[in-house]
Amino acid sequence: MKATDIYCQAIKRTFAQLYGAPPSMVDVTWSNESDTIVVRCAGKTFIHLILSGTDDHAPEFHCISEDPVVVTLSEDERN
Repeated sequence: MKATDIYCQAIKRTFAQLYGAPPSMVDVTWSNESDTIVVRCAGKTFIHLILSGTDDHAPEFHCISEDPVVVTLSEDERN
């Protein structure tokens, strides 16, 4: 499994648990061209900017009307 797939799985799991939605209802768009990850869940849009050269093991997603959401990988996902 590719690293992006693992992070996408962790993002869906985190937002699904936080907002009480099934993971299939969490939309994750990963754009390498604009260095952003956009998450849509529960009618809200969260954005994470990928900064080159940084260690981004716990990305923080921001939304205007919500507190930031930090995604951490589980032990299985890290391995």
